[in-house]
Amino acid sequence: MADLSPWHAVVQSGFAAFALALLGFCAWLVRNILRLNRETQEVVKANTEAITKQITCMEAMMQHSESTRREVERLRFLLEARPCLVSQQRDHQA
Repeated sequence: MADLSPWHAVVQSGFAAFALALLGFCAWLVRNILRLNRETQEVVKANTEAITKQITCMEAMMQHSESTRREVERLRFLLEARPCLVSQQRDHQA
């Protein structure tokens, strides 16, 4: 029974090796988690920049469309103010 004692050198060596293997695995796992976190942050940053550019472009398009709408309304008002165009339009509608 003395050979099977938990303090035997082979058991101690096996336990130490297993502990080192687990420690190495934990270090590898943490390193991969940190790498994955950095990569995810880069993707989020790129997506945020793309969304910001799209919003800026959409705002510019909205401003342009609003100014175009105002110009069309102004032209419509100017055209309707001309009596010759108004009378021709009424002739075509009748």
